[in-house]
Amino acid sequence: MYEIWNDFQELKIRIDMLSRLMESDSYPANDFSITVPFRMGKGDIPVFEPSRSDGKLEVNKERCVMSITLYNSANEVMKFYNFSCGGITCYLQNKQYPDQFFRYENGALILSDGTGSVMRQPPVFTINETIKGSNSYTVNIRAIQLSGKVDSVSSNTITPLELTGLSSKQVYDSSENENTNLKAFSLTIATKYPDAWTSYLSETAKNAGLEYGRDYEIEKRNPDCVYFKFIHTDNKNLDRLCINESVIEAALRVGSSLSSEDFGSQESGEGDDTSESEEDTSENENTMKLNQWYCFETVSGTNVDLSKLRTMIQKVIF
Repeated sequence: MYEIWNDFQELKIRIDMLSRLMESDSYPANDFSITVPFRMGKGDIPVFEPSRSDGKLEVNKERCVMSITLYNSANEVMKFYNFSCGGITCYLQNKQYPDQFFRYENGALILSDGTGSVMRQPPVFTINETIKGSNSYTVNIRAIQLSGKVDSVSSNTITPLELTGLSSKQVYDSSENENTNLKAFSLTIATKYPDAWTSYLSETAKNAGLEYGRDYEIEKRNPDCVYFKFIHTDNKNLDRLCINESVIEAALRVGSSLSSEDFGSQESGEGDDTSESEEDTSENENTMKLNQWYCFETVSGTNVDLSKLRTMIQKVIF
């Protein structure tokens, strides 16, 4: 259980990193991909159940949609934005523990037992007072849209998930329009985990010093929908609203699934091809190949010969 949760934390870190990288001038012209390995089927207790438990990893099979509506001083709709977020879900089945569900959607990490849910790591949705004591607020929202085909895999081995950054852009910034009459906004999340989102949005507003019913409202409009609104009042001002969007493709690489026993095989020399001749081994020892795990040791100091490393990189087979 702890291993798969660590994998989800790594997933969020990589997606956040891709989002920031795509906004920088150093992002490559071609789409950049990184892979996150998910260690499926962990969490068993060998004393009671020696076999591994199974896990199921799903991509974009559950609906998650975020919509944002902007209002003027007359509470009239100014703009409307809709984001199909998608998500990654892992179901773990273990005979020793209740079934658990791990979920990544729209930048959030959520843990569920099927009856309720809690947000373990938050998305980018912040409300801060622009200047302390000013009653003027700055709101930042980032929509994370996971594109790619609907897919799933059941496994008790290592399953790679490939992430490819497609785009990242600013959708709206009220500070760029001096004539804007923006006074309020609402945010709606369609999700299977309303408890987690309701709790997080409410806590975020309270921590910013907003009062429920006067400064904001939040409610479940149906079992799978959460509605939040920043309310316009005479003694409070929405100073700035920023909305950003990142689009990242997620794809399961089922054909590249590996078992945990594959780690360290290069170091120990154990494997299916131990009968290779010494001549063949020496010929390819500096060549990195696809679909093969490699272990690297970190080095420190100033006496590192980087020429050998450059030679190895140049010999990578694509």
